[in-house]
Amino acid sequence: MRLLIIIFCFLVPVQLFSQHQLNYQLHLQVNPETKRFTVEGNAAFITDATMADSLDIRLAKVEQLSRLQLEGGEGRLDSSNRKSGDVIYRWHFSKPLATGTPIRLSFAYERGSSPAFQYYLDSGFCWASGYGSAWYPQLQELATDGSTNTVRSTGSITITTPAPMMPVMASANITTAGNSYTYQYSQPDILSVYIGKYTREEIKGPRNFYTYRLSKEVDGKDICQKAASVLDFLSTQFGPLAIPNFSIIEYPDAVAERLGIGGASIFGGVVMPTAALQKFNYALFGHEIGHQWWGNKIRAKGEKGKAILTEAMAQYGSLQVVMQFDPVRARDYRMTGYPGYLKDQSGIGYLKNAAAGNDEPLVALSGANDHILADSKGFMALEFLSNTVGKQAFHQALRTIGERYATTGLTWEDFVNEVNKASGKPVDWVFQQWFERTGAPSWESQWQQQQNQLHLTIQQPDSLYNLALEVLITYENGKTSSQQISLRERDASFLLPVAGKVTAVAIDPAFKVLHWDAALKPNAIAQAKVVRVLNLRMAGKNNEAFALAKTYVEDSTTEDLYGVKYALLNHMGRIAALQNRPAEALQYYQQSLQCATKVPEQLAYTYYRIAQLAASTGDSVLLHSAAENAVAADKLNNGADGMEIKVRQWK
Repeated sequence: MRLLIIIFCFLVPVQLFSQHQLNYQLHLQVNPETKRFTVEGNAAFITDATMADSLDIRLAKVEQLSRLQLEGGEGRLDSSNRKSGDVIYRWHFSKPLATGTPIRLSFAYERGSSPAFQYYLDSGFCWASGYGSAWYPQLQELATDGSTNTVRSTGSITITTPAPMMPVMASANITTAGNSYTYQYSQPDILSVYIGKYTREEIKGPRNFYTYRLSKEVDGKDICQKAASVLDFLSTQFGPLAIPNFSIIEYPDAVAERLGIGGASIFGGVVMPTAALQKFNYALFGHEIGHQWWGNKIRAKGEKGKAILTEAMAQYGSLQVVMQFDPVRARDYRMTGYPGYLKDQSGIGYLKNAAAGNDEPLVALSGANDHILADSKGFMALEFLSNTVGKQAFHQALRTIGERYATTGLTWEDFVNEVNKASGKPVDWVFQQWFERTGAPSWESQWQQQQNQLHLTIQQPDSLYNLALEVLITYENGKTSSQQISLRERDASFLLPVAGKVTAVAIDPAFKVLHWDAALKPNAIAQAKVVRVLNLRMAGKNNEAFALAKTYVEDSTTEDLYGVKYALLNHMGRIAALQNRPAEALQYYQQSLQCATKVPEQLAYTYYRIAQLAASTGDSVLLHSAAENAVAADKLNNGADGMEIKVRQWK
């Protein structure tokens, strides 16, 4: 992983909008130059049974609260602070409210520029996401498990901001009048706004596609056209999508680093940093557009299998997109990762984590594993399931799910039942072997030619799997033939017809089934050290991560074939820099460059981090050379990190 930045799908638990009919009328005055973010408006809704005695409104801690009034129920108001920095305002009613009581909330306040999760405001850019800190007053609903959830809403949002700034909101109908932009939401959503010096490019059609770009280097029309193709293709797999338009919204790379967000899917759009928009990436856009269904249109209900019904399904959609538009790279995607995309979202990503001792059943993923394992093992398990059921039947099941569960939410049991019905025969064994236990298949094979037959034996030394596998046979004359086998026993033998002298036999050569491949296993075991350090960092345990990495580096006496020491030193450098130890950080980065084996796709960022440190200390000579090397290393990696644009800040 080049950056410890997370790509998010912003999700909230299932809500029945019809219960509350929540509607906002918002007026925003936003001036990034003066760092003012002024909100005024009202919200109307009706109560449910859980709001009979009290109701909660969540709002960020604001600079100045001028008005927060509730009409429709008498009582007292108190407040409590959340760890996130938001405030919960609770109205305690003097007498119980009947279900369906109409309520009106009016408010006025100055939010200010104080940073919070998914809230950022400086002189050149504003990010205010309702999925993070509550920049607008959010109605909270009590779920059956006792947790509270944010209710989605319709409404009208008018934003006024000085030119040349432009506000952007996705999945809404837009009208403009001078410097004022009004967004009408007819479908319930969580509200997010992005403000910058945008230029809009578009392609018109049954559904307009917009690219809001900040950089001249971003080819907005090309991105629109390819994104439209991806969405149209996924519609054939997952069913129709009712959104008025689709927006691709750029934000600065510096903001990505500051927020720790490397991209996001929101209903009716995606939000991407500058570097991600330099070249259209089918895996990345396939994943984020896949979330338009899995996590937005169809929301998981209950904890069991939640990550599979959101993250893994979006990743499965991404694989289908690559197989459709860039099929020559599909094998690489499954095995070691798609070029320019997160490498660990692949088979090797899972194997590294399993070797590191980080493994859980897919139906019960916890913490960061809802991304780590769902996006590595999860999508491969879904691919196996789809091939077992049959692609046509499986995708029909997904379209049926979209029709039946868009309003009620989808449980894991619902998903299993719909797939079983579409299959025509129970496939519970697939769920049991891939989703309800840990691990992945491993096998050992031997073959011997007996005239015009090949005697193939396969042993499964670990857990037993039922697998449909391809066998690729290579002949002395260079020709090949492919045959299918069903592996069900721990020790299995097969007699396969051949048409010449056999020189090689490969089982599952396209890596269509996740397994402990002989070529991947040594790398996965070696990289387990790096994974343990990375996962500690992702959990916010930087001191523990640093100490573990240091121990591994000091104990590294064996030959390093996979760049493990290099990667560990880079983690140590990043942690030292984040903890304001620049001289120490520079030492670790420079030491990593002396390693005999380096990780090519991480090299550009090593030089970029050195350039950042040099800039902070005023070392212009080191800054110039590190920036040049960052660009050169990035070119060797097909420009995956967009270094040419990143280093311009120092010119």
